[in-house]
Amino acid sequence: MLRRLLPLSLVALVLAWVSTCFFSVDQTETALVTRFGRPVSGISGPGLHRKMPWPIDRVLRVDQRLLVFDNEPTEMLTQDKKNVLVDSFVCWRVGDPLLFAQTVRGRAEAEARILDLSSSELGATIGSHTMGSFLNVEGKPVQFASISKEIADSMNKITESSFGIEIVDFQVNGFNLPRQNRNSVIDRMRAERTRIATSYRSQGEERALTIEAETASERERILAIARAEAESLKGTGEADALAILGKAYSEDPEFYRFLRTLESYETIIDENTTIFLESDSELLQLLRGPETRP
Repeated sequence: MLRRLLPLSLVALVLAWVSTCFFSVDQTETALVTRFGRPVSGISGPGLHRKMPWPIDRVLRVDQRLLVFDNEPTEMLTQDKKNVLVDSFVCWRVGDPLLFAQTVRGRAEAEARILDLSSSELGATIGSHTMGSFLNVEGKPVQFASISKEIADSMNKITESSFGIEIVDFQVNGFNLPRQNRNSVIDRMRAERTRIATSYRSQGEERALTIEAETASERERILAIARAEAESLKGTGEADALAILGKAYSEDPEFYRFLRTLESYETIIDENTTIFLESDSELLQLLRGPETRP
């Protein structure tokens, strides 16, 4: 029984060993064949490929997808000696699989290099800018976009030539103040906003007073024009009235004198009035009969 199983086992082992002469590569990766740790062939793309059997040749697979490495928040110092807490991430991919395999070999080691380099570049860049470049209370534009591009370009120059890694993007996704500094900065921002609000109120009150003064001046100007026009119309009316009155008087002076006397009666005499007049008073002429008039 053992004699029968032994040949079968040997055949199975040989077949398994021969099967290691073939390997497949996925669409999302490339592969390098290494012999005793050194690449012995070119880059293998997706598909089925041949190599020397294990353990002579080994396959090193390199992920070609866009990868994201998220840095932990790190405390840094700005140019004006302010502590800030910066959280960032890096988008990267393997640009040169052969150089990548010769230097870092795997993702874990590659991200360790990226972490060291990004921390160094980020610290140097943050240290060359003031706090106002990242946070300000005056509403001015911050410089995150230009700073992120500057760091990405600087990192890419190093990683591309040294490790075969392409830095596609670098972004700051969190920028905060350490807990011990947060309250003082918030108080300063609140005081600055209060100052701006006070300034706006003062400008508004000044503008309101100016508008009120202009309105009062315009009102007086319009009233003065209206008064002048009213006086002119009144003078014209009085002149017309006097002309009409003079014309009427000239046509019948006796009748006019009669009307004026009646108006005088209405003015000085009522039900409770008692008057004493001389017999020859002109005021009594209408009250006397025609026979008694002189």
